[in-house]
Amino acid sequence: MHKKRNQLIDFLLNQNREYVSASALAEILNVTDRTIRNYIKDINESFSDIAIISSPQGYKLLKDDSQIDQERVGSTNKEMEEVLLEFEIIQFLMNEDRYTTYDEIADQFYYSPQTIRSRMQRLTMNIDALGIDVSIDTKVFKGMKLIGTEMQKRILLESFFTSISVKKEMFKDFVINGFRSWVKPETIESVFKVVDEINKNHQLNMEFSIYKKLTTQLIIIIHQINAGHFVAIQDTELVNLTDFKEFEVAEAFRSQLHECVHITDDEAIFLVNYLISLQLDLDDAKIKNKNPEVIGKIEEILRQVEQVYQVPTYSQTRFRNNISNHIYRIINPASHNLLIYNPFVKETKAEYFFSFSIASNIALQIEKEFAVEIQDSEIAYLAYHIQVILDSQDKKRKKLKTIILYSRSYERTKLIASKIATYFDELDICKIEKCSTDYVFDHSYLYIGINLAFTPQTTANFIMIQNGFQSIDIKKIRFFLEAQNSIIEDAAIHWMNENSPEEAIRHLLTLNGQEHYYEPTMKRESMSYTSIGNLVAIPHPYFEMEEYKERVIIGVNQKAIQWGNELVQLIIIYIPSSDIERNEYAFTEFFQKTKRIEHVRELLHTEQKTEFIKVWNQI
Repeated sequence: MHKKRNQLIDFLLNQNREYVSASALAEILNVTDRTIRNYIKDINESFSDIAIISSPQGYKLLKDDSQIDQERVGSTNKEMEEVLLEFEIIQFLMNEDRYTTYDEIADQFYYSPQTIRSRMQRLTMNIDALGIDVSIDTKVFKGMKLIGTEMQKRILLESFFTSISVKKEMFKDFVINGFRSWVKPETIESVFKVVDEINKNHQLNMEFSIYKKLTTQLIIIIHQINAGHFVAIQDTELVNLTDFKEFEVAEAFRSQLHECVHITDDEAIFLVNYLISLQLDLDDAKIKNKNPEVIGKIEEILRQVEQVYQVPTYSQTRFRNNISNHIYRIINPASHNLLIYNPFVKETKAEYFFSFSIASNIALQIEKEFAVEIQDSEIAYLAYHIQVILDSQDKKRKKLKTIILYSRSYERTKLIASKIATYFDELDICKIEKCSTDYVFDHSYLYIGINLAFTPQTTANFIMIQNGFQSIDIKKIRFFLEAQNSIIEDAAIHWMNENSPEEAIRHLLTLNGQEHYYEPTMKRESMSYTSIGNLVAIPHPYFEMEEYKERVIIGVNQKAIQWGNELVQLIIIYIPSSDIERNEYAFTEFFQKTKRIEHVRELLHTEQKTEFIKVWNQI
């Protein structure tokens, strides 16, 4: 029940306070309408920091942002106990070199061995979902053991502890209680004081979520060093980090915590990398003395990406410097598999999907070149940079060259041309010309004829309107412009019943004779799943240096299937064109049409192509 209830909360949190009907929620969670109502009643009785309200349109969730952690919605007392137990088990196993039996853990925490066994299964799944390089190794008759580097174990412990929702004013007491067996209360008080002081002196402007993570990690560092558990890093790396602003911050912590712990150079390297991974708000975070060899490799990646996507990641100095500086900063923490902190990955992936796709390509090249692993949280930051470029290009986007034709009254035609230019910003009216029977048309222009004495016989793009420029004339021009961007009309749409992303993608591509795109599409999925929430995924092939012909293949699956961390039922395979603007438009339309779950439900309930297209166009 708790899992379903949390899924309900998470789903409503992502609906931007839009109402969702009970039947839609029931279908998504595979329960009855009555069960949904029971869940909502239970949530409203159990939670103090969120509320689900109802209306004739359905349900929506209201929350107090100051009291809800960005990673996990606050827990009830029972759930808080479960999460704390997971943290305490990790804390217990963290420094055990031997295998520990279920009975020993049960005795330690006063639970039955059966309960501990069940909790360990859940804990294993939760660790896997975090993407941290730690695992629980179990052996028959011997028990279990936490496997991973010291660095990764510390990150794991911090992640579990800070995922628990705690009010800001209660956080210090919560930390003292959680680490009471590890660190003295007065030491923890000193850590909080130092963090507050450095936050102020270095103008870090830390949000509470980052404040929680940093404070918790410092306490873990103090205990582990004093207990003789050190990170293993090459000392020479510290020299490469001295030009980073985070090095100054780390040295400040190193100095002010000297009475609590002796931070060696190895530990200082870990702390600098950890601070970089938090993406602190530091003024002038650019590095002055970069390694020219590393910068050369990064810029070559950006040059190749520009060739493939026709996005100026390399040729425009400002964009090249911003992206290369960002990549240069995260290579070191990525080399230690430190997760780059980013609480807005899901939103970025959905809203800036095309940018995210380009960023995934950059991430793959970084992984190959520097032998590091780039997670979705970092890909999202790269996507921000790409979106800035695309937004700048939008301002310079080419307009459709247009010629206005007339038979008589030039002055009247000039007035209407001015109205057309004002109404349709996407048109660039280049000329106003008189039309005759021997007029020569140029296919690179759009022609708008105003109350012509005859209809020209031409294969060029031509629209005839009246000299009154009424609503019907506006609709004609608008319809033409929208038709130029039409995506859905030529799409292949199939209703199917597949059980996995692999099966769905292969089935749809095979039905349309596009099997050769299966491997590049799955390659793209291996970088980062293309599910964007709201039961939608937009798989597409990994972009290569070749010409593509645009194809849209849509699959409406009978049931929702697991697609990464999301459930998916509407699959939109997009084989891109060679036109970068067209691709951006396509991904934007896919997002705009599917950003509300009610609209997705309407599409899923269609049974024929004509019905699907009608619903799509009405959204």
